[in-house]
Amino acid sequence: MTRAFISYSTKDLAFVVSCLKPILDGRGVVTWCSGTDVRVAADWERQIRTALVQTDWFIVVLSPDAQQSEWVQSETHWALEHLRGRVIPVMARGCDPCQLHLRLGTIQYIDFRTNPVRAGAQLLALIDGNTAGQQSSAHLFPAPAGLDAPTVIRKTRQADIKLFLELPSLSGVERSHRIDRSAIIGRADDADVQIADDCVSRKHARITVLPADQGVCVTLSDLDSANGTFVNDRRITTEQRLEVGDLITMGNARFRLLAIDEPGAARG
Repeated sequence: MTRAFISYSTKDLAFVVSCLKPILDGRGVVTWCSGTDVRVAADWERQIRTALVQTDWFIVVLSPDAQQSEWVQSETHWALEHLRGRVIPVMARGCDPCQLHLRLGTIQYIDFRTNPVRAGAQLLALIDGNTAGQQSSAHLFPAPAGLDAPTVIRKTRQADIKLFLELPSLSGVERSHRIDRSAIIGRADDADVQIADDCVSRKHARITVLPADQGVCVTLSDLDSANGTFVNDRRITTEQRLEVGDLITMGNARFRLLAIDEPGAARG
């Protein structure tokens, strides 16, 4: 399941609802929009933070009003720090991206102003990583002067991981999982990696597969869990890259990471 957080000014809500969200919904991408998904105003900031740490992609809608929005600025700053390579600017109305955040000026945006159909196809190609064997990224996303073309993911973001799990009520057991882009670890029935432990939050942490030059790169993020997530006995507060041999602790559950493999790759 792919998740996308959409950051936008309330004055761009019509663009998000009528143009951007239907494109993502049609591909099965689970979208989160602060203007439509925040339930209680007093809980606004916590809900936004939770949605951000759970997302696979951060999409920021560029417009003159977005430049002036403190919420869009704050969300974008967080994403550029914590979701490297997964920030996608989309141009809804003409503006200078640098006026929203200086680092947005180095990322090629997708322009919805003149050809929304083509822009939508570009957005889905970037999220799906389906550009291999098609146009080069420079041709698919022609960059205006002074901007770099985006990095288009050409590899499937999958990884096979093997864990050795220990719980007070369970003797050590090996478990293998295939991670497709990301997986939620927690106590909830719909968690991708389910842990039967009352000290583990319903949605406790997320494993994410990132593109890498060789093999695969797997990271772990805490999802604002009640008791925290620990790697090698140190509590993590930002996205942490995992290595074979790492010890992961959540509540009473202890995982030893035994293997990280690219699907289909021969093991020595």
